[in-house]
Amino acid sequence: AGAQEIDIDAVAHQGKLIVHAISEHVENAGVHSGDATLVLPTRDINDATKSKLKTVAEKLAKAFQITGPFNMQIIHKPASDPSQEPVLKVIECNVRASRSFPFVSKVLGHNFITTATHALCDKDVPAPQDLMAKDYDYQAVKVPQFSWTRLGGADPFLGVEMASTGEVACFGRDKEEAYLTAVQSVQNFKLPAANSS
Repeated sequence: AGAQEIDIDAVAHQGKLIVHAISEHVENAGVHSGDATLVLPTRDINDATKSKLKTVAEKLAKAFQITGPFNMQIIHKPASDPSQEPVLKVIECNVRASRSFPFVSKVLGHNFITTATHALCDKDVPAPQDLMAKDYDYQAVKVPQFSWTRLGGADPFLGVEMASTGEVACFGRDKEEAYLTAVQSVQNFKLPAANSS
């Protein structure tokens, strides 16, 4: 309860992490990652936690000697006492490309699938790089597309089973602008004019 979920999309070669992306969920843990709203690059996770998340990805890649793409879901529970470390728990690790690979590739300007292909073919494998250490002057948000309005009797509540039928990703100067643009795209939501009644 009260925990955030974090996605890590990554590529490794013979157990060595080549590239990774850390996306934060807007919804608390318990909502299926396919239905979650993702924010990248994150600005609400501090550098110390980002460093620990990278270490977790490195350790998993090494422990399982991963070559190719992998995706992890991690529970992030902030410590109640600021002097304590936050709790990070890996709840899922899939050795495959996730549906967020195209999103992180577009946002970070690095083709994760091309890198994964080079790793799998053991040819022209790029040197490791930390895309999360770079500064970006924008943020992107990926929101789910639901079909509840077209499905009679559908239960419009989010849970552990995926309910979305698609998704839209939008860029903005910050996560608020990106989120509003994305929501307008999937729901035909219109912002009211200022001072309108």
